[in-house]
Amino acid sequence: MKLILMCFIAAFLSLQVNERSNMRKTIPEDKSDAPLLSFGLIADPQYCDCPPAGTRFYRASLRKLTEATGVFKQEKVSFIVCLGDLIDRDFSSFAPVLAILKSAGITTWHCTGNHDYNVEGGFKSRIPVLQHEKRGYYSFSVENFRFIFLNGNEISTYASADKEAITQAMAQIKKLTEEGAVNTFEWNGGMRGEQITWLEAQLKTASSGSEKALIFCHFPIAPENIHNLLNCKDVLPVVENAGSAVAWFAGHNHEGNYTVSEGVHFITMKGMVETEAINTFSIVDVYPGRIEIKGYGNEISRACFFK
Repeated sequence: MKLILMCFIAAFLSLQVNERSNMRKTIPEDKSDAPLLSFGLIADPQYCDCPPAGTRFYRASLRKLTEATGVFKQEKVSFIVCLGDLIDRDFSSFAPVLAILKSAGITTWHCTGNHDYNVEGGFKSRIPVLQHEKRGYYSFSVENFRFIFLNGNEISTYASADKEAITQAMAQIKKLTEEGAVNTFEWNGGMRGEQITWLEAQLKTASSGSEKALIFCHFPIAPENIHNLLNCKDVLPVVENAGSAVAWFAGHNHEGNYTVSEGVHFITMKGMVETEAINTFSIVDVYPGRIEIKGYGNEISRACFFK
């Protein structure tokens, strides 16, 4: 009786092993729902060779970036997006973080953040993440998706050492304060009219070409929050009324945030610099009709659907 029972158990276990083996073979071969493309997403590493301040562990960002780029290489993402604040302060801080990104061998696209300008006055126009002819906004298209990168620092007290530019930014902040805006802080920035017009044209071009648009900016514009772009109320209707916009990705607010309005997903990613040990980054898979955000560490995973 014992011999029969032992033979039955052995046969059952063998069947289970074969079933698991078959599953491992068939799952990778199923390409029916493979993403059109995937990209890595990082917000607010804010590296500097500085001691921690509150919940911000600046030196730990080198380890976290190394870990994140390792995952991006393993998952074979098409490119990496950094939503700004690659550094916290000092021009010398750029070298080690850019070296890590370069060693990954994956193209990285940058938005500039307010802390990226926290360098000596003579270096403000030379920061190495200010892409596309130093104006900091640009776009490209892949798989019928238009990727739009914005510079939310044009109107600010920190992006230029020019006294006239600072005076104009202060006047804008004062005006918004008088209007009762909640985001009138000097660590926020805004976009000039020329860039807003450019954004509107980009979204129209996407619509006419049957493209969907993914927008990236250091600053969020929705929901209402103290971290929002200074002139978010001017930019928000441009995005909501475009018809082609799928999502606005932002950083700056290290707690993260999310809302959907007029079919557009407004996604604020959490800050990598927060916490000593736990990392924060994402991989975004782009499909027809949806994007899926796979959060690592503290970041939240979510699916965002669109028409």
